[in-house]
Amino acid sequence: MTKREIMVRAHEIAKTLEGDYIARMSEALRMAWAEARKPSGARLYVNHQPSGGKEWVARIVGQHPKWKFEREFLSPVATNWSSSGRTGTTVFEMVEGGIYEVNEPWKGRRFVTVRNGEIVEIDVAEVLSRVA
Repeated sequence: MTKREIMVRAHEIAKTLEGDYIARMSEALRMAWAEARKPSGARLYVNHQPSGGKEWVARIVGQHPKWKFEREFLSPVATNWSSSGRTGTTVFEMVEGGIYEVNEPWKGRRFVTVRNGEIVEIDVAEVLSRVA
């Protein structure tokens, strides 16, 4: 949600409230920001260890002629790393029903999806059947 969308939503909320406009808008902005921050799916915590390679999560959006799957790489929503940056976790936000490929240092790649707010591992055959 962009800042513009949050502001538009705050005005919509403020219209439904009663009282002084500045107070209504202040409360509406708090409510709109809370809606924007509310997770819409599930959060995946991926181990971070630079010596093992880079951790990443990519949404599978289709098939690719050379690489098998067309991917959109996600940006992390948080990094909970140690002060040295050598260990910790990287947090990614995933939406319900999406298919994702996860690369985790030392563990390798795997495919996951979000069902009922839970992260579930799936196999390549299921990914191919859902993407095709």
